[in-house]
Amino acid sequence: MIIAMPISRERLASHFTKAVQIGFYNEQFQLIKLVDSPVIEGDCSAKKALLELIIQQGTDIVIAQNIGERMLGKLLDAGISVSKGSASQTVATLLAQTADLNLRLTDASQGRASLKHAAKGGCCHSTGDGCGCSGKAKAASGSTRLISTPAAQVTLDKSVHYAGFRPLVNK
Repeated sequence: MIIAMPISRERLASHFTKAVQIGFYNEQFQLIKLVDSPVIEGDCSAKKALLELIIQQGTDIVIAQNIGERMLGKLLDAGISVSKGSASQTVATLLAQTADLNLRLTDASQGRASLKHAAKGGCCHSTGDGCGCSGKAKAASGSTRLISTPAAQVTLDKSVHYAGFRPLVNK
């Protein structure tokens, strides 16, 4: 069993794709490999490289404090379990808690929504037109990832939204 942990300042990174390094641990909780995170580059291809690195190492479980719903979904689709952790805990405690199934994230919706991704109209379209992460979304006509809505059905959302905050839902 291989456990991957995003690390910053010798602790669990507060956000999965913002980690400086990725530590890979065996079932005895011994560090077997410490790799500089490819996401330091900061674009979509770097996030893909991070995902590939984790898969190539044969990772069974990833520990994360905060993780985006898109990355969480990709990890789950790859058959990798994701365990919730806290940067305030020691590495030894976090590794031991991976056995607690109550800490597992089981659905992509449990990750943080990417407001920037949605605002850009998505990115990394399956047609190979590139990525919209440079600040301009490159919409791909016929992309399987985008759902087209007839213009007559589109309603404008005139509510105020602030970057970094999710809209409040009245219960």
